[in-house]
Amino acid sequence: MEHSAPTHNAEQYEAWQRDTIRRHGWALQAVPGDEDGPPYVHTVGLAGFGHPELILFATAPAIAATVLNDLGELVRLGRHLAAGDRVRLRSGDVHLLTFPRSAEWLFAVDELYRVPGGPPVPALLVVPADELAAV
Repeated sequence: MEHSAPTHNAEQYEAWQRDTIRRHGWALQAVPGDEDGPPYVHTVGLAGFGHPELILFATAPAIAATVLNDLGELVRLGRHLAAGDRVRLRSGDVHLLTFPRSAEWLFAVDELYRVPGGPPVPALLVVPADELAAV
């Protein structure tokens, strides 16, 4: 029984993620930092809008969630965000940059949205213009 717990938890998480994407248009995936890289949070589901996913590094999870959800809401409302954009959000301004190594960082996105044999799902790097505030 002990060996089935991680699989069961993974299945529950995947079901939650699919349900969240179906209800809201995207979900957030938080990845803890380790010796190989910093913590980060990224969207899963903006590709369903024909939009690049978004990734934000080394930011407190609650602030990252606010920033990425606010940007996701702009996408849901029809705004196409692009590299080079500066976006004013309630938590602070952010810059968007090209993120060429998305396949190495956004595993869940590629599993759900990558066309077999196709290129990785594109992503934009979200970089705070100033310090972001919790709202």
